[in-house]
Amino acid sequence: MTDGPVLEPLPEAATPADAAGDAPGGTLLRFVRLGGAYWNGADRWKARLLTALLVVLGILQVLLVIRFNLWSADLFDALERRDARQVLIQALVFAAIVIATMLVNAAHLEVRRRLQMGWRHWLTMRVADGWLDRGRQHQLALVPGAPGNPDARIADDIRLATEATIELANSLFYCLLLLVSFVSILWGLSGTVTLALGGITLELPGYLVGLALVYAAAGVAVAFLLGRSLVHVTDLRQSAEAGYRFGLVRDVAQAEEIALLGSEANERRRLRNLFRAITASWQLQTQGLRRLTLFTSAYGTMAAMFPVLVAAPRYLAGELTLGGLMQTAQAFQQVTAALSWPVDNFPRLAETMASMERVLALQAALDTIEAEAARPGIAIDVVAASGGTLTFRDLTIADAGGAILFSGISTDIHPGERVLLLGDPRLARALFKVVARVWPWGRGRVELPDDAAIHFLPSSLHLPADTLRAILAYPDDPETLDGLACMRALARVGLEDLTARLDTPDDWMLQLDASQRQRIGFARILLKRPSWIFLEEPGESLDSGTELALMQVIAEALPSATLLTASHHAELEAFYGRTLRFEPAADGRVFVRDSGERAAGDKAAPRWPAIEVIRRGFGEDPG
Repeated sequence: MTDGPVLEPLPEAATPADAAGDAPGGTLLRFVRLGGAYWNGADRWKARLLTALLVVLGILQVLLVIRFNLWSADLFDALERRDARQVLIQALVFAAIVIATMLVNAAHLEVRRRLQMGWRHWLTMRVADGWLDRGRQHQLALVPGAPGNPDARIADDIRLATEATIELANSLFYCLLLLVSFVSILWGLSGTVTLALGGITLELPGYLVGLALVYAAAGVAVAFLLGRSLVHVTDLRQSAEAGYRFGLVRDVAQAEEIALLGSEANERRRLRNLFRAITASWQLQTQGLRRLTLFTSAYGTMAAMFPVLVAAPRYLAGELTLGGLMQTAQAFQQVTAALSWPVDNFPRLAETMASMERVLALQAALDTIEAEAARPGIAIDVVAASGGTLTFRDLTIADAGGAILFSGISTDIHPGERVLLLGDPRLARALFKVVARVWPWGRGRVELPDDAAIHFLPSSLHLPADTLRAILAYPDDPETLDGLACMRALARVGLEDLTARLDTPDDWMLQLDASQRQRIGFARILLKRPSWIFLEEPGESLDSGTELALMQVIAEALPSATLLTASHHAELEAFYGRTLRFEPAADGRVFVRDSGERAAGDKAAPRWPAIEVIRRGFGEDPG
């Protein structure tokens, strides 16, 4: 046995953490860069119109608040004068203000929710389309440091981030308008206070504005100190919630196996452990919210009476009417409310920032995969070439971290060949995934037969909840399949009993056992009639006799098709004209014995050093 060449290690791959860390700006700025393109995309005019309407309606809301403030002064002045006619007039004015407020708030709600859904839809499609593209959803699970639970990040975190961002931005705009409007009102109502300090007389005009600024600034500072840990804690809780939900989904998918093995106690124990993480993060979040709530409760209660007490001396001195006093108190409350926006929204801000970070982490991972696939020296060159032959040239496969898993393969697969791959099935999956262009890490060249119809039959078949016709056509349009052809295909693979349910929608993952699901895969091949067929453990749930019978059905229906099969049934070698056998050596490397390379006479088949050291399982979820 001759040792193969010593291979230089591949360049170290970047990680999603690297990509996120290199991005300039904070979480909010990076999220705006990601999601802000909605206002410049295909629906930009609709988005801009809704945003403009939201601004106009926000201005109307503030104008109504200002009118209510002026109305309160007129009402209390009329009450102080005991002017019944004026009180009645103010009651009618109040009714008009209420009706206008109802109409403006309802229109504002409608426009805001339309904008929220439009933005959420756009961002969801952008991230989901990037995730379900060229095998990225599979590669994501194998990238070091990649975020987990992409389903929850797409379904929940994008929803939370987009809806809350628009609500928070709208409320901030509203508060800024209030601040600009009521500062001038409060300044005029404050009058001038004269202070005598050590023989020095100071006149302080608009002193209530200064008090409002100090009051709000102190509140914001204290709230920040008490609640700054909430962003991290909220992120922990959302991750724990997503992990528990994923555990439940997995139990639903594996319900039959759990029942047959009687492993319910194990699953209950696992779910309890996952829920403990939720409990721990919940308690940490509760501690932070408790500290913040203690402060905000006192802060809000004091804000209602503090301006009345401060302005009371001027009222008692006769410098203010009762209406002026109440108008001053309301203006002070509006100014402090506007300045206290961070205090009032701190828990919501923490939740929103946590969701933004989770969405950005997913996008960073997808961007990393995209960059690595195009990185010189680390991506396998997979191209279509004329000649009709599948060619591997100096093929090296690495894991997503850059560690070499598989190297030194150079061979040709010719049209019409039947090739059986025996040995470690992970290595066959490696070759199949490279051919399918879903495994970019490594180097070398793969030439695919130009214009060939290639079909992959994985060991675990995906059966969407739909009709059998749709499952047989998947991922193509089911309307392209003739019903009679579907029935014949089902009958040829031993599923005659399902022909009557061809157009019956159901959850077939639960209705069919593992062997029936694999037979569905063979029926797909008969209907799609590909010229190149890659089968991954097609007999995993079948005995060797059944697997051979199904392979003969394929060979009879598609006599010119090329078959590459990864199987653990070595007794099927007679059916195949060529065998690639992966044989482990004592030093940890793996060699490939190719029966198709056997020369005339008694020369033994050559061996290629195929793997340096298998450091980790190919295609396994690292986490």
